[in-house]
Amino acid sequence: MIKTAISFALACALFLQLSFQPSLHWLWLSLPACFLLQFKHLRYIAVFIFGGLWTLFNTHLILNDRLKTEIAGKDIVINGIISSVPEQHLRRLRFEFEPESVTEYPLPNKIRLNWYHPLPKHFQAGEKWQLKVRLKPARGMMNPGSFDYEGWLFQQGIGATGYVRSSVDNHRITLAPSYSINTLRQSLNKKVEALLPNSPNIGLIQGLTTGTRHNIEQNQWQVLRLSGTNHLLAISGLHIGLAATIGFFLFRFLWSLRANNLLFLTANEIGSLGGFLFALFYAGLAGFSIPTQRALIMVATVMLAIIIRRPILGSHILAISLVLVLVFDPLSVLSAGFWLSFSAVAIILFVSQNRYPSLKWQWAKTHVLIAFGLSPLLLLFFMETSIVAPIANIIAIPFISILVVPLLLLASICLWLWPPFGEFLLHLVDRLLSLGWPFLDTLASFQFSHWQSFPIPFYYWISIITGCLLLLTPRYFPAKWLGIIGFLPLLLWTADKPNRGEFWFTLLDVGQGLSAVVQTHNHTLVFDTGPKFSDSFNTGTAIVKPFLQSQHISHIDTLIISHGDNDHIGGALPLINDVKTARILSSVPSLLPNASACYSDQEWQWDGVLFSIIHPALTDQGSENNLSCVLRISNSAGSVLLTGDIEKESEALLIQRYKSNLQSTLLIAPHHGSKTSSSLAFVNAVSPQLTLFPTGYRNRYHFPHDLVSKRYSQKGITLLNSAEQGAIQFKFSTNAISKPKQWRQSNHKMWTME
Repeated sequence: MIKTAISFALACALFLQLSFQPSLHWLWLSLPACFLLQFKHLRYIAVFIFGGLWTLFNTHLILNDRLKTEIAGKDIVINGIISSVPEQHLRRLRFEFEPESVTEYPLPNKIRLNWYHPLPKHFQAGEKWQLKVRLKPARGMMNPGSFDYEGWLFQQGIGATGYVRSSVDNHRITLAPSYSINTLRQSLNKKVEALLPNSPNIGLIQGLTTGTRHNIEQNQWQVLRLSGTNHLLAISGLHIGLAATIGFFLFRFLWSLRANNLLFLTANEIGSLGGFLFALFYAGLAGFSIPTQRALIMVATVMLAIIIRRPILGSHILAISLVLVLVFDPLSVLSAGFWLSFSAVAIILFVSQNRYPSLKWQWAKTHVLIAFGLSPLLLLFFMETSIVAPIANIIAIPFISILVVPLLLLASICLWLWPPFGEFLLHLVDRLLSLGWPFLDTLASFQFSHWQSFPIPFYYWISIITGCLLLLTPRYFPAKWLGIIGFLPLLLWTADKPNRGEFWFTLLDVGQGLSAVVQTHNHTLVFDTGPKFSDSFNTGTAIVKPFLQSQHISHIDTLIISHGDNDHIGGALPLINDVKTARILSSVPSLLPNASACYSDQEWQWDGVLFSIIHPALTDQGSENNLSCVLRISNSAGSVLLTGDIEKESEALLIQRYKSNLQSTLLIAPHHGSKTSSSLAFVNAVSPQLTLFPTGYRNRYHFPHDLVSKRYSQKGITLLNSAEQGAIQFKFSTNAISKPKQWRQSNHKMWTME
């Protein structure tokens, strides 16, 4: 069974690495696969083929369920069901919506919507609504190192995103059915918010109870991440197993109170049923996430083994769970939670074999080994792992699992059956979390609390994971300590970087905004940081920081913020807080800590590359856009001109002051290609070979303007757009400029939109 599960999982994972969607004609391979099943030694090849074909079939269904381009950007009225617990933010609601099928225009089975002000007063999961919406295809920003939002939408089966338009057409059609699990989850969340209105632990309690985590504050996530305890907020095997244990012994005890009951079913049999029901209830509260699916299947298998009185090996239970999860959703292999969840259980089983530690140290040793065993995966997926995790988890796991979670489960039930006692338990949990939080906060504050890594080529992870497995073997296993050699790539591998006199320029895809990174041999400059969308998401930490990590850059030498518009400065403060920054220049220095004003005639050289700020002059006056910092970077091969949001007035000043010296090889179009910029005189003066437009996909301003694009094209200038190409990188050597590397094309997956 173990080899079967590995073959099936490997097929799913490898298939999803393809950059294209194979034809459904490949399903004919199922016939020879059935033939191979007849031969014992070839069955695993057949299982591998079935895994790939099953993934092909499911991906085909999802990719064919995407929004048609002819509907994108149009206002349409649709009816459907609110299929997720709405996430309430300060000025918006975010939720998933399952529209009804209509003949007028085909819609995906699931869409993701935002509803901005004015928000509805009553909006419940499971309700049927009529909404006027504007949709666009399921598309995300594409950058090296950052989260693949487009891939996440694909994995979730979401075929379109959009927002609700303000309209009299928006109204509720029917209330949610009483059996809706999401209605129950939302109702419980609202009770928590009503009973603990000022508590900082609301998000933590909701996360542990219903698996909804949007109310967890960013500083709390940071403490959990640095202390290695963020897995406790992912309701998984530990929590589901605890719920099953409570249900097992509770039902067993109650059934045994009446002797006649035992004539029908044994105490263990009824206990198994109770354990599964408790686990099912908790998994439902958690929204049936991947870790809860795995745990629920494992609980069901164990309880079935008790009922039929036949023992099943733990490794076989894990293998059965793996296959069933992938049969239900083969795309779950794209989730880091899938690998971490199954790997954690596999490590427990692996380190428990042929080991006989003293009982008092067994708990501590197991957690140290789990933390060590998961470190390669944490570094692979998140580029960091917690060093203090074993210490934190020795305290936090029993505290959360034995004390907090049972009280929350009991409180959840009592809030409906006996509200006063439920409220008491909820306040008790709030108090316990407040008492325990300083411990995690202290551990996370240590400078050595975590280890950050940089991305390394994928094939090196084979060596690292093999080395980790060797070190997890029993003490007297031959060649055990040779596993240390497997970790050498983490210490010895270094990324490429420009030679002296060269520089690399990358325009990042930050949506409707601007951010660019310039790398020389020993220095890094960041020009603008893109927008801040909410308190929980900004492109400074979501895109710029991961890109720097992907390039093995740990600090910024100079950060330039051209002006104070959100789409340029929004990610600056979060980025400064996360990445060491030596110098900050801006046209609005008062908005940033320790910043200096940018002005013309500021000039410096890094590693043979010249950096010149050519605008604004100290005496210039005008709008904030027209006072944007303008930077020119040059070496012997060519130059780049970054213009912020300057408009025609400032363009005229630049022409007057610099004339032919304004000419540049690569131009970042002023003001994202607005018709208020890129005058014909300016285009002629700069005379670029290429022009890049930093814009968002289907942005509301319709940038770049058609007249502007035409103006550049008529001059024979090559045009590229971050909305279409993703991040765009050029390498300026001492005598040539590379072809542009377009991230959306070079990192294309089968779900990546053209």
